[in-house]
Amino acid sequence: MIFWAITPLLGAVFTEDRVACSLDSTAMTAADLVPSTTNTTKLNEGIIMDAYGITWLGQDFPGFVRADGVIAPFELRSNEQIMHSDSTWTTTTNLYTTNLTCTPAKIGGDPKAGYTFDNGKGCRTDNIPSPATNNYVALYIGYFNDPYVDWSLQDLGCPASTSHTFLAIWATVNSAVYTNVTALFCEPTYSVQRVKATVIAPNNSLVETTPLGPRTALAAELFNTSDFEYLLGAGTAAQPSRAEVTETDTIDQWHRIKDMKVNWPVGNMVGFALGASQRHPNDYFDATVLASSFQAAHQLLFGLAVRKTVSNKRVSPDLRHGMIISDLKAFVIIPELAVVVEIVLGLVTLFILALLLVSSNRKSQLRADPASLSDVIGLAKPFATGVMHGSNVTDLYRGSHRFKLEDGTLSSSAMVSADQSTQACPPRKSRRSAMPHEDSPSHTQAYQPVRPLEMKIALGATFLTVLCAAILILVTVYVKIVRDVGLPLPSTNQAVNQLVLNYIPIMFATFLEPFWILLNRLLCILQPFEEIRQGRAKPSQSLDVKYTSLPPQLIFWRALRARHFLLVAVCVTGFSANFLAVALGALFEDDLTHTQSPTRFGALTTPVINQTALDALTLNSPNPYREPLYVAQSNMTNGTRLPAWVTPRLFFLPFDVTANPSQVEMTMYKGSTQGIGLNVQCVRLDQSEGDIAVSHDRLDDIPHISWSTHIPRNSRNGSSRTSCTTRGEYASTASGSINGTYAAELISKMAPIGQNPSKEEQEDCSRLLVAGFLRANVTLAETTPETPDFRVMDYQSPDALYLGCELSIQIASFDVTVDHEGHVQQYHQNSPLSDSAFPVPQHGNISSLHNGINTAMWSGGGGSLGKFWHRDLIADTWFPYLIKSQMRSTKVLDASLPPPSADTIGPVIHDIFGLLFTITLGINTDIFLPAAAGSTVPGSIIVPSKRVFMSRPMFVVSLVLLLLNIVVATIYYAKRPPRMLKEMPTTIASVLEMIHGSGLATETTDSKSREEWQIGYGRFVGTDGKPHIGIERRPFVVPWSSR
Repeated sequence: MIFWAITPLLGAVFTEDRVACSLDSTAMTAADLVPSTTNTTKLNEGIIMDAYGITWLGQDFPGFVRADGVIAPFELRSNEQIMHSDSTWTTTTNLYTTNLTCTPAKIGGDPKAGYTFDNGKGCRTDNIPSPATNNYVALYIGYFNDPYVDWSLQDLGCPASTSHTFLAIWATVNSAVYTNVTALFCEPTYSVQRVKATVIAPNNSLVETTPLGPRTALAAELFNTSDFEYLLGAGTAAQPSRAEVTETDTIDQWHRIKDMKVNWPVGNMVGFALGASQRHPNDYFDATVLASSFQAAHQLLFGLAVRKTVSNKRVSPDLRHGMIISDLKAFVIIPELAVVVEIVLGLVTLFILALLLVSSNRKSQLRADPASLSDVIGLAKPFATGVMHGSNVTDLYRGSHRFKLEDGTLSSSAMVSADQSTQACPPRKSRRSAMPHEDSPSHTQAYQPVRPLEMKIALGATFLTVLCAAILILVTVYVKIVRDVGLPLPSTNQAVNQLVLNYIPIMFATFLEPFWILLNRLLCILQPFEEIRQGRAKPSQSLDVKYTSLPPQLIFWRALRARHFLLVAVCVTGFSANFLAVALGALFEDDLTHTQSPTRFGALTTPVINQTALDALTLNSPNPYREPLYVAQSNMTNGTRLPAWVTPRLFFLPFDVTANPSQVEMTMYKGSTQGIGLNVQCVRLDQSEGDIAVSHDRLDDIPHISWSTHIPRNSRNGSSRTSCTTRGEYASTASGSINGTYAAELISKMAPIGQNPSKEEQEDCSRLLVAGFLRANVTLAETTPETPDFRVMDYQSPDALYLGCELSIQIASFDVTVDHEGHVQQYHQNSPLSDSAFPVPQHGNISSLHNGINTAMWSGGGGSLGKFWHRDLIADTWFPYLIKSQMRSTKVLDASLPPPSADTIGPVIHDIFGLLFTITLGINTDIFLPAAAGSTVPGSIIVPSKRVFMSRPMFVVSLVLLLLNIVVATIYYAKRPPRMLKEMPTTIASVLEMIHGSGLATETTDSKSREEWQIGYGRFVGTDGKPHIGIERRPFVVPWSSR
């Protein structure tokens, strides 16, 4: 039961799983709302930028924020080291939320004069004309007026008492007439509530809140609701200040909702409302749907605004109880197997108690442990004379005689008197003449030596076959696991898997251990006889060795001292079965892996430009196209995933993975496709060498920087040379307030020299741009009403780096692996990248692609990007912002440092342009012509599944131990003791029968003289004058020769 039940079951009852570990802790408030006068400048376009990333780009919520509210940030203190990355933190805190109360507007007016909207509470708008296009109309009209908005309730005549109200309109227009319209006046309320909140570390993602009290109105001094609503309505800050471009740039979401046929222009709140709900356009005619959509948008922006304006200044720690719950990987017990183990342990306990009870109630008459042949012989010496004169020794030991052990002495009812026995014993020396001749068969004719079954060759061969089969199975399974990347789990039931993967291997090892114990036990019994068989054994190596007093595997040191090395090897091998059980128990492990099955995917696009779609993207856009900048910013700053089929360097032509649905969300798809990237090579333009001409002059009394350069280059077909030039004029403004060293970052594109350039010349020059990084001593001037923004009076000794960069589109073949949404997981390049392999569009020429992509990247750019002198490290335009984000350093913007080197900044520009290029392609896949119907690409579906693997260290340990078993077993059966005993000496009677007639049973001597004896096993004439086969000392015995 211990070997084949408890041991393997204990190895299978435990398994790895994830468990929740909770710890009480102390929570404290990390930040909270403070009076709004200290944070009004934080209510800027950065909130809208974050909302845009969350709504459209899959950006994660900031810590402590979720879609419908935000909690006051908190921290937990703990001395325990269990705060893992997936821990949850729970405590009480404040929840800030907002809700809208919306009522239908009364609509009046007519298409000619314009429509009016009345809330019935004093807010009635003037006439609002309907657009002339036949599209959906979506309007969010806030209260506050701003140059960036077309309409505002303030400008339309609503009183200040409605300053927190906005008007939402959803309508369809036909010939400038509203054919269907839903209009709502909505007013927000802001509240705070005490809740128990749970967040997930380390990003503090808010997952759950439980109310602990009623909602109360948010105090006006804690949050400036007017500035917040101004931002929502106008899209710009009520109190603008110098900040990063991501906090000052105005977001335009028209490209995200243009497929809904919504009329341009649209406000940001319209984009957020449509993005939050993602419904069909006709659904928004339902007032409830329209109100809930704007409420979702309002709640999102409010949560982001509160999160941005909370402060850790003047905030009480508010120490309170908190709890940490960590999801830890731990060993768990399988209940079904645990029950079986408990039952078996209970039975074993009962047997042990019964054995203890029986043994404690029996009186021991032994003086010493009869662990050696000498001990057994000494036990019978008091009646040895009677034994020697037994007429039939077999009858004496096996018959009806009764033996008694009392006070360490063995006695029998057949004993004769000591005097008689003494008189009957002839002198020892007289037996020498009576010793039988070696060849005399008279006394050996009926003697048939035996060998235990376990030591026979047949059983040994079977044992070795089992061991070899185990190694063969082990190696075969290992090779199959490596080749097939794991094996399927035996069952979906955890208990069955544990039985197959742990119990059975351990049970095999526990089968080996008792078998080795049995072989060890037999060798312990026969080893003294193997020594005395030669007739030259000393008593310390034969009669006196105590191999039966301890469990066989524990007589290692005794066997080593006696130089019985085979016995030592068997002890080690038997004990190693315990290590084999551990190794086999840990041999198999399940893990998540991926299996591939070949398939073909439908091709979706070709690497040929659809010029019409490209023109619609870059030329027909109502506003500058900055979508790639927004995506890049979210990726660089917040770690948002790039669009599908996009990596920082490559865009892959998509193939259809939706035609291969899988029940497993983690399924991946691998296919052969083409990858397209942008290579940017930059070289330094040296003014002293005439590479670039830079002038500093004044235009309308405003200092300007002008540069010009021309680069002659071979045309694409190599038939002519084209001269490209650029001339950038940058009005010098400054963000500082004192004279000193300032920095500037500039960029511009190049164009052909001359009028009416050919398409080929445009194509050649469209691949070039110039970038500049300047340092200069700037002198500021007083501003005037005519030039309020231009403060630069003069600048001297500009130190600059100018780079000329060439862009080339490259394409190659790749094997790409994507998830079910098309996000790239990995890729392998199959051919070299080549710019000559990119096909020319069917309509127009390749220059349109370069110009179009560059315009998409840097729209609103050219001269508007990087045009300010600055002393601080704020990147208020996109070019320096992207450089700073890519480098994760502000050194490029630091006016106190020299301009960067070409070797440093060149690769950064390459990475930025490459990223923006692939993003542009990834979010506008329609600029490629569709693939022909029925065309496919080869690939495979990669499905994650739990499979069985083999631990390499445990495999090696198991293999070595099994080989050790084979080697020792082979030696054991080759060197096993020969047959010489009539029966196994496993009883007292069998041992006494071997010394029947031997002088060893009656002789006594001191230990020193006794150690000089030579003990043998063989034929001798006993003290009774008769021939015997047994144990006697030399020279009275003829040693036994094995048959």
